[in-house]
Amino acid sequence: MKKLLPLAITILTSSYAATANAEDSFYIGALYNVQEISADRDLNTAGIVAGYRYNQYFALETRLAKGTSGYSFYFETPQYDGGYEEDIDSQISLSIKASYPIFESFQVYGLVGFTKTELEINATGPRLNSEGDFFEVLPYGFTESESGLSYGIGVDYQINEQFNIFIDYQILPDFEPQANFSSSWKSTTIGFSYSF
Repeated sequence: MKKLLPLAITILTSSYAATANAEDSFYIGALYNVQEISADRDLNTAGIVAGYRYNQYFALETRLAKGTSGYSFYFETPQYDGGYEEDIDSQISLSIKASYPIFESFQVYGLVGFTKTELEINATGPRLNSEGDFFEVLPYGFTESESGLSYGIGVDYQINEQFNIFIDYQILPDFEPQANFSSSWKSTTIGFSYSF
């Protein structure tokens, strides 16, 4: 009995610390993200995640990321060579995170919120003269913005009182660079967070 008492106290203390960590705390971390657009585009980002955990069930979370690899193609014609490059300049989201613990250190969660993505686009194209004939090749660039509802599901594993690792899958606002063109946008994220 004397041997079991210290063990019981240790278990109760650990459980209380884990519960206390899950309530009323801030957290910050890093993430890496693989995104797929159904129009044959794969875009990757890296960034930070930060949030406020109200209790073990609800949190308010924001993510900020920047592109690490984009989409591009090049072409040749008898008159000129051209190209097109597209990358995520910035991506920011604000979400409500609802979690449900499955085991002591393992939980599933859902995310719903707002995501805004700025795409940086650079290309080269022909300049025509007044008669409609090719004159010269000109570079041009512009920014495309996509924003709207985002939602998804994920899993979170608590390594210790401060550190968690997570992975989630989200549906982002559709990619609509033109009025008559729309493609679905999906995102898979892996990362870690530190609570304080």
